[in-house]
Amino acid sequence: MEKVRILDEPEDFKRLGINPDAVELWEDGRRREQIPGAMENWYFDAIMEDGTKVVVVFLTKLGEKRQMATNSPNLRIQITTPQGKLFEDSITVPVEESEVRKGECHVQFGQHSFIGNLVDYDIKVSPVNGIGCDLHLKVLVKPFRPGTGYVAFGDDEAKEYTWICFPRGSVSGTIVYDGKNQEVKGMGYHDHQFHNTDSMTTIHHWIWGRQSLESYTIVIFDIVSNEKYGFKQIPIFGLIDNKTGDVIFMNTKNAKCEIKELYLQKESQKLHPKVVKFSYEHSGMKIEYTIKWKEEIEVRTSKDIFGKENVKVKEKLEKLGLDPSYIRYHADAEIIFTKGNQTRKESGDMIYEFAYFGKPDKRAHVDLFNTSPVD
Repeated sequence: MEKVRILDEPEDFKRLGINPDAVELWEDGRRREQIPGAMENWYFDAIMEDGTKVVVVFLTKLGEKRQMATNSPNLRIQITTPQGKLFEDSITVPVEESEVRKGECHVQFGQHSFIGNLVDYDIKVSPVNGIGCDLHLKVLVKPFRPGTGYVAFGDDEAKEYTWICFPRGSVSGTIVYDGKNQEVKGMGYHDHQFHNTDSMTTIHHWIWGRQSLESYTIVIFDIVSNEKYGFKQIPIFGLIDNKTGDVIFMNTKNAKCEIKELYLQKESQKLHPKVVKFSYEHSGMKIEYTIKWKEEIEVRTSKDIFGKENVKVKEKLEKLGLDPSYIRYHADAEIIFTKGNQTRKESGDMIYEFAYFGKPDKRAHVDLFNTSPVD
């Protein structure tokens, strides 16, 4: 069994040239060169005041072309109405019409762009196929980065999965879908991921999500590695004070995950969590966080995991022992936060995803009433 860990030791920060006290502008710029296996993406989502959900992601490579050295710039936009109707589009752009800068977040794919400076971001998708957006995200809290942002896999720590995020911001602008141009306001989120290996080769599944509440902003990224790495759990959780913008609780090592209810997901034909509870306790603080999904807003399985249905891709994944599915949810979540003798409870809606790359395996902690302590 090979090891997996978050790179968060002093020597890790020094080797990677990362400031342990603050996320810097260059960290949201291009971090990966054009080499086989490497990919990078800039992600945005928002829940608007009227209940509309918007998701936009810019990617340096198409999933099926990840092992190629050169980039294949592409983006996806999804707009889900308050009634649950989905409008979506996938756009590819010639590499010569793209620009991804080092040192700052400046991603230009033809007419489309994702540009920002850690505080202000502009996300623009030209409605070339009738679906688009022109949105501004104003970040209201400090960026969240667990350790250096790197999770390393293998005894040589050569494989890396990386993540930094900007968990809470106000959103304003326009969206285009269904033949109309609509003004919107809401709350949003941005993250940046940059990897040198395909996550399907290292990770069995993850739960990722974010939530904006009255007093707190929450980020969760609960990763379970695959069999090669012992199904080890990396339980990333952050609680941010909305008044100060500071992270008041961060967890990367100790957690308990309890799946309270499962359901058979129709397209994947795999059991997925419907109600899951996470518990964290250290530094005189205790958190209980329960997520319950309300609706599926995106579903992908092995036949269309890269966005387009492809039987050959499905067959290739089966030969590798993989059965990937990816479900994005609109959910309710509740936090109970105890510090000393004071307890505070808040709840609200959220967007989260369950990425389930491996096949069902009881050792992977996807089981009813399964309790998975992490030491």
